[in-house]
Amino acid sequence: MPSHALCKFESNLLQEVERLIKSHAQLNHSGRGRRGLGHITRSGVLMLCAAWELYLEEVLLESAKYLEIRCQKPDELPLPVKKELASSVKKSKDELKPLELAGDGWKTVYINHLETTIASINTPKSTIVDPIFERFLGIENLSNEWSLGSSAIDSFVQARGDIAHRGRDAQYVTIERLRDYKAGVRQTVVETDNRLASYLRDASHSRRMPWNRKT
Repeated sequence: MPSHALCKFESNLLQEVERLIKSHAQLNHSGRGRRGLGHITRSGVLMLCAAWELYLEEVLLESAKYLEIRCQKPDELPLPVKKELASSVKKSKDELKPLELAGDGWKTVYINHLETTIASINTPKSTIVDPIFERFLGIENLSNEWSLGSSAIDSFVQARGDIAHRGRDAQYVTIERLRDYKAGVRQTVVETDNRLASYLRDASHSRRMPWNRKT
């Protein structure tokens, strides 16, 4: 089985987008003309980007919790993660914050800091995704695994932003484009999931992956 985040993405979030696509087909049964259905395709883009963002948040947290369980002490964490933990403690206004790292306390600090950081992110472009996954997992240039290329995903996220800010004045989204977006995002999610599975196995010096790769 792949990550819990991927399972949720496919069984729940992606299905919502598919329902919108089916609704479009039912309302545009002749297959010709726009018929004022732009609201459906725009909604599909918004829903799909929300699904992409939520997947990233949940797989990042799932991955961090795997490292937190596998590592017995903070010295076993990847170097970028150790630096992130140290930096978060130094920047804290609480003079007693370093004491929270004692024993297994670093695990709580690590997960809490990640959850706080995730809550402040709302633009899942590669320029946001790559740094945060490196800071909290140690993996470099995650977007290099995306066969569509980071520019394609960033363009999709930009289209979402355009719709969110301009509504029906945004560029018209055809049903064909929505289908392409859906296929591309799903492919990118699978590639991300597979890369993380291999990375976490190596980073934790384990013989087994945290979840199975998906084809």
